[in-house]
Amino acid sequence: MNHNRKPLTNAARKKSSKEIKKAQKDLVIEEPSPTTKELSVKSVLKKYPKKTVKGDETTVKSLVKKMEITKKKKITKHSKRTTPGIEFDENTSTPAHVKPEGVRWLKTVVVQSKSRGKTLTAKLRKKK
Repeated sequence: MNHNRKPLTNAARKKSSKEIKKAQKDLVIEEPSPTTKELSVKSVLKKYPKKTVKGDETTVKSLVKKMEITKKKKITKHSKRTTPGIEFDENTSTPAHVKPEGVRWLKTVVVQSKSRGKTLTAKLRKKK
């Protein structure tokens, strides 16, 4: 039959856990933290051999450039209502969608202005 092993005593369990923790601490090698906020390409690639660094420098520079471009794109504010870069004068520009009623409206404006002119001239004649 299957018999359970005898459980470890508290002292033995504590001792084994201490040994495990001590062994794990020895394996961890801490790298010195960089003193500057921005890392340069050369400082990062110093750890590697010179032959690999020559090939990797260009790729790292291009990667950094792409990252800067994407960051700028995210930060810049784009207007949701107008297309960027197109400037137009409201007074001289034609309307985007011309309606057929526009012609009628122009005719009525012309007629109204003529009738106003007539009434004004008639009033001026009467005063004389």
